[in-house]
Amino acid sequence: MAIITDVEKLRPELLEISDAEFERRKAEFEMAAAERQRRKEIAAKEAIAAQAADHVEAIVAGVKFLHDNGILPEKIVAAFSRSDGTFSPATMLRAPTAESLVPRAARAVRDKPRRTRRVRDPKTGELVPSKASRG
Repeated sequence: MAIITDVEKLRPELLEISDAEFERRKAEFEMAAAERQRRKEIAAKEAIAAQAADHVEAIVAGVKFLHDNGILPEKIVAAFSRSDGTFSPATMLRAPTAESLVPRAARAVRDKPRRTRRVRDPKTGELVPSKASRG
């Protein structure tokens, strides 16, 4: 069986499209290839994530047991407590998912920097945080 290596016979329409359309399609295929690779990596990490979930559950159960029996040191109690003082190790320790174990690709960097408006306080002359950053 012969493999066709001539683009004019294989996909002649690719020679007729504009350069911008060609670059757009090329970028789409590159994004699709990266996503397919990421999905393969996620599938490979499923077993590790399941095993990690079992370990996290065991750790949480062990810490609760030690806390309920007064054996857990105060520093560790403080580490597993919320800001209101409630002891809750399950909110501090979370089992990882397979997706969380595979990092996402970095986003493309913008060509031009974002424009920001800096405002000075009229009394002190200090730069003031924007309304959005104040919440």
